[in-house]
Amino acid sequence: MSFIEEVIQVFGGEDIAPAYKVMLIGESAAYIEGVKAIKSYSQGQIELFMKKGEMKITGEGLFIKKYCAGDLAVCGKIKALEKI
Repeated sequence: MSFIEEVIQVFGGEDIAPAYKVMLIGESAAYIEGVKAIKSYSQGQIELFMKKGEMKITGEGLFIKKYCAGDLAVCGKIKALEKI
């Protein structure tokens, strides 16, 4: 059983699946699964529509490296990711 499956089992039961996944690679990249659409995009901020809710990424020199089939790769100096 993976760590995320253990967390789901402890806190929410087996019937709850995560709405999205985020993997940070240092402060220079993020890989996000579960993106429905890009709400806004600039070098300082990217806002996303997620399967449940929205997410905001703030930083410097941000750019979208890949966006395909609900997966998004963002590069640049990432300062914060927050659910909004």
